[in-house]
Amino acid sequence: MTYIGSYKVQVLTKNGVKQEAIISPATVDDMPSNWTFAWRELWQRTDFELQNIIKLVYDQQIWGLIRYSVFPYPGIPESLEVEHLETNPINTGKLANRLVEPVGKWLMWYATQVSLRLCSGGVKDIFVILVSLDVAVDYYRDIIEMEYMGATTIAPGEDGYVFKFTRNNAATFSRQIESTWGTPTLIDS
Repeated sequence: MTYIGSYKVQVLTKNGVKQEAIISPATVDDMPSNWTFAWRELWQRTDFELQNIIKLVYDQQIWGLIRYSVFPYPGIPESLEVEHLETNPINTGKLANRLVEPVGKWLMWYATQVSLRLCSGGVKDIFVILVSLDVAVDYYRDIIEMEYMGATTIAPGEDGYVFKFTRNNAATFSRQIESTWGTPTLIDS
């Protein structure tokens, strides 16, 4: 099981008002066709026994998606890999121009919750891992505050940058998000 429920969370809109958003599993009908990642294709290639796609929705609009896997499968999961994370293209750019925030942080919060509840961390105590493209390195290093592990090749001629959370890092990140934005309310499990 890679699903831990749906949650109400607080987001801040451009007009400075806190509002409720929902983090929940996405459906095939939620997959956008005009974002950077090919979400419809990713949906078709997702094995929901070990993977999931989660959405953040505010005011009936999807503001972000995250796709992750738990490993190993079958067996007792040791870690979670964030494979894709994207915010709605109309919501990217400088923080001052964001329509809704913090989309990526809430989606990463959800992923850390899955890892903390389902994963053992294995021998290397890696609970969450991801490989970032160059354009997102600053985000994962400076905003999410993941630990940089090194470079890797993700495709011929394309570098990736590996980041991780240990159990302590994941728990600290989750507490920081909740301290800043409030404790999410479980609305189903």
